[in-house]
Amino acid sequence: MARITRERIFKHRYAVLGEGITEQWYLNHLKKYKAYRYTIKPSLFANIGLENAERFIDNLLASGYDQITFLTDYDTILSQNRQDQFDRLVRKYEGCCEVFICESMPSIEIWFLLHFSYTTQEFVDYESIKRVLRRKLTGYEKSRKYLATAGWFDSLIQDGGLEKAQENAKRLLGRLKMGNVGRHCPFTKMHLAIEEFEKQKRK
Repeated sequence: MARITRERIFKHRYAVLGEGITEQWYLNHLKKYKAYRYTIKPSLFANIGLENAERFIDNLLASGYDQITFLTDYDTILSQNRQDQFDRLVRKYEGCCEVFICESMPSIEIWFLLHFSYTTQEFVDYESIKRVLRRKLTGYEKSRKYLATAGWFDSLIQDGGLEKAQENAKRLLGRLKMGNVGRHCPFTKMHLAIEEFEKQKRK
């Protein structure tokens, strides 16, 4: 009797590292909304911090993940004088297609704000952008109680908010690359992360 052979199907594995609970809850809501294929790390919604990012990334690569995206806030890099540490992290994975480092200045909240409008206003830190964001998202705060509910995420995506944010983020990043901007020039690479998440769905 002829033996039936079956080709083994290998599934791609994708991970997204959120530096804090804000990124992780946003990624959780986004994954449900868009049916993205990534796994959110760390799984217990713990803060990993820049100092632990390299270890997490290397462990995920060693575990066989095909692509890893690391979300981090740039304001803490500046305020904690970690520019050299961050630059070393970027250089280590430069040219590595399996790792994408996605920073936002001052924080991921600039990405949220871009769902509503384009702005070039400079924000020194999270507190300064929170005051502006709360005009759009009433009561917004970095707490599990607030972030775990889907209402704030629903407010972001209504009326084509996600697509608007992607276009606004492209404009901001283009402005940054042109130079002649301030130290706290707002920007985010989240639109590039979204593009990767969409590619992952098609693989």
